[in-house]
Amino acid sequence: MDRFAPTPTDARQEPIRTDWVRISVIAGFIATFMMTAAITAGFLFANAVGDEDGGTVARWFAALSGNEIVDQVGDAFAVGMVINLIVGLIWALIYGKFAEPVLNGPGWLKGVIFAMAPFLLSILVVFPIMGAGFLGAGIGAGPLPVLGNLIAHVVFGAVLGFFYAIEEGSGISDDASEHQASASSERGTALGILIGGVVGAIGGYAIAPTMDDLGSRPVLTLAGVLTGAAIGALIGSLTGMTTDEDTAARADGKR
Repeated sequence: MDRFAPTPTDARQEPIRTDWVRISVIAGFIATFMMTAAITAGFLFANAVGDEDGGTVARWFAALSGNEIVDQVGDAFAVGMVINLIVGLIWALIYGKFAEPVLNGPGWLKGVIFAMAPFLLSILVVFPIMGAGFLGAGIGAGPLPVLGNLIAHVVFGAVLGFFYAIEEGSGISDDASEHQASASSERGTALGILIGGVVGAIGGYAIAPTMDDLGSRPVLTLAGVLTGAAIGALIGSLTGMTTDEDTAARADGKR
């Protein structure tokens, strides 16, 4: 046996899933929603414990929840959340197409590793563009902008990777009809998210003038997007769970 002969290695690229677009959209929507929830929770926490006259950490939290950037953004924050959803879906598609097949480990860990790319882009490029300074130093909140951004992206990556990989370990049998039903459900969910989000945005924008006591038009439009997308995902997943056998059975029943 030639001791210099090449040995097999486990470091190889996994094949890209045929349903990567649908799974990326679904996982990306859920991950972005959870990331938005984490950001909102962090902002509320900082607003609650922040104190301009308190200690160093209290002043950091006060600066994090109340600064010139937050004051200037105002209601445009809601528009920013919609943009964040779109960007999150784009990152999810990049993950499914290029990153997931070459990363090793459980799904959540793959997602966290991948999320370090948008995290670094955020603190090194987006922060200065927004006027927050390099690594958020312009806000005057110490390490909190970077730490909060890191936590948000870890949440995004872990949720993205977990839900992207969940079907592979969900115990679906090799029965062709079950695989077809699963794929059909995924298509329905993805389509439901997109259609529901658009319909929700239009509805929220249209009824905003009659509900101005609850929020501004951008805020209600964002609420419409998230609500419509969530409802669309539920309806799409349920109506999409069909197979050729189900279609044939319905056709026989009409005869």
